[in-house]
Amino acid sequence: MTARRLAPASVLILIVVLVPVSIRIVRLSRQSSPGEVIDPEYERFMQMADDGKRAQALELGDSLFEALLEQKPENPTLALLTQRLGVAEQISALVISGLRPSRPKLLEGIPGMEDIGLPPPAHEDRATRTSLPPPAQDLYWTHLSAFTDELALDDLPMQQATFIGRYYDLQMQDSIMKISRQIVVADPNSSENACYAIVLPLVYLCGRDNAWDQVESFLALFSPNQLDVLWRFSLVQAERPKASAQIARCQAEMTGKDFSLAVWALDAADACIANHRPDLARKLLHIAIDDTKERSKIAELRLKIAEGYARCGDYAAAARTCGQIADDLPDAPFYGRTMATYFGYLAREAKTDQIVTETEPALRDVRCKPYLPQILYLRWWALCKVNRQDEAVRVAQRLIEQYPSNPCVAPVLLERATDALARQQYDQCRELLTKLTKGFPGTESAKRAEGILARFKGNEIQQGNGGFSDAITENRP
Repeated sequence: MTARRLAPASVLILIVVLVPVSIRIVRLSRQSSPGEVIDPEYERFMQMADDGKRAQALELGDSLFEALLEQKPENPTLALLTQRLGVAEQISALVISGLRPSRPKLLEGIPGMEDIGLPPPAHEDRATRTSLPPPAQDLYWTHLSAFTDELALDDLPMQQATFIGRYYDLQMQDSIMKISRQIVVADPNSSENACYAIVLPLVYLCGRDNAWDQVESFLALFSPNQLDVLWRFSLVQAERPKASAQIARCQAEMTGKDFSLAVWALDAADACIANHRPDLARKLLHIAIDDTKERSKIAELRLKIAEGYARCGDYAAAARTCGQIADDLPDAPFYGRTMATYFGYLAREAKTDQIVTETEPALRDVRCKPYLPQILYLRWWALCKVNRQDEAVRVAQRLIEQYPSNPCVAPVLLERATDALARQQYDQCRELLTKLTKGFPGTESAKRAEGILARFKGNEIQQGNGGFSDAITENRP
């Protein structure tokens, strides 16, 4: 680092609240102007960087950068770049100063050690720590704005602009490796510390999530388990699904496994949903959708988006997503499943009239044939809710006759049994309950049926006066 940018760690910690300036280096495609003077020192720097002589390149780069600052003290590009490198230095100082290495207990607990005049083993008092870093997530979001906006270097000659871009990359990569090595030395198995290590790479590569090959040596420092933590942090805490996918790909390569973006995205979406972030799951899954041309896979990924909304309680968005899938992919193998799921989400929203209207053509659609039991059941439920009982009876009879072993029959049998009980038709009630418990053991409907049968046996149901009104169930999909 240059002398102008260096400061004691204590000072850096105190100025952490400085407002960072937004800047991102971009490579220039313009050519050197005919009259531009070629400085051999810049060429020597580039050659050192190309040859992998990073320490020498950084040393020369520091002096070249210092000279540029002296030549162009008012240049906004150089001022912004200086501030950006300063932010990286602040992050490094905060993280490294807060690390505590794990040390072996050497003499502690060895009998007789107190007799040879050695002081008792030291016990660290956590309350005395004065420089603990903030949570990694807070550190990331506090400093992200310094790395988001792009800045073209057109106000500098071509050779200087090229040097600045390469020098910036080397400086950032050097800071990243410095933090990571310290973390690995302090505790090579710490997942919490590993999250601190990922902060600087994430801000450095903001807007360039396809360039993680620039920090491959950083990722190689961590175990597969820690990389698992890193991609989850990048996804959920940093909201960077593309970066998360790149880290997961590296993890798979490290363990010798094949990596499928679509398969990984389906699993990773669960992490978003578990944190009630269906919007983030949607962004993640769309990355995988854009990566495939297979229509069945696209439908599966989009259904996962709908599932994410539903698991977070947003059934309206889930139903809307399924409707869009059916419209966009009418010939996909998942069409029937999409429609059945769509009606299920409408049922959660109590859209009974809409279900009654839209299930009728779906029952005639050959694409829905594998899911007719589910659609028939939901139509029966909706008809019951809108008090179209005669039609509901016909739909229920069709379901029972055509699909006698399908689990969707179980709640229909339970409803029929409780209706019979309410009409004091006890023999028919017992017959239906027995058929239910034998045909669909373990289901929720069977458990409720067993409870009613137990009350029959215990004479809790007074067959003379029809007393068992609490057995009547509420129809639910």
